[in-house]
Amino acid sequence: MAAKRDSYLVETLCTLVDHEVQFVVAGGVAAVLHGVERMTLDLDVAVSLDRANLERFLTALRKLELEPRAPVPAEFILQPARIDQLIREKNALVFTFWSPREPYRQIDMFLTRENSFDYLAADAQELSIHGRTIRFASRQKLIDMKRRVQPLRQKDLSDIQALKKMEEKEQKRDEGRP
Repeated sequence: MAAKRDSYLVETLCTLVDHEVQFVVAGGVAAVLHGVERMTLDLDVAVSLDRANLERFLTALRKLELEPRAPVPAEFILQPARIDQLIREKNALVFTFWSPREPYRQIDMFLTRENSFDYLAADAQELSIHGRTIRFASRQKLIDMKRRVQPLRQKDLSDIQALKKMEEKEQKRDEGRP
């Protein structure tokens, strides 16, 4: 009997933590971690842009056999001027890494200041997975991020509504109302 294997998302998160990468989970996975019932396959992360941290991130991605979707070397992200160029010339919001053999295995690294590690880490929540601490975007920051998506997609609108409903429920509970 084969040993049960973790989902690639759990494997990816654990590998990032094991490589001491400073990151915050956002997007659909963060929505699910907040309790939103929805399907998601890709992993959106805000990674600290400290060069040593980015090098650890790239080492973790190599271990996971993920490579840039764009035809550029992974080390491209080590150069702030190149990232600014991507944002300015291509309107890029993320830098995508994926597995060509298993295309559903994908990580989108946020590039813009609005979705930066520092912005999300300030009030990130924590969760333990296999003894590792995973940080994920706060409910309010996730709502704010999803509101900024242009054009607003149905899945983002659904996430916003679900997250706001959870917020209202929590406020009522805190106030002692049913």
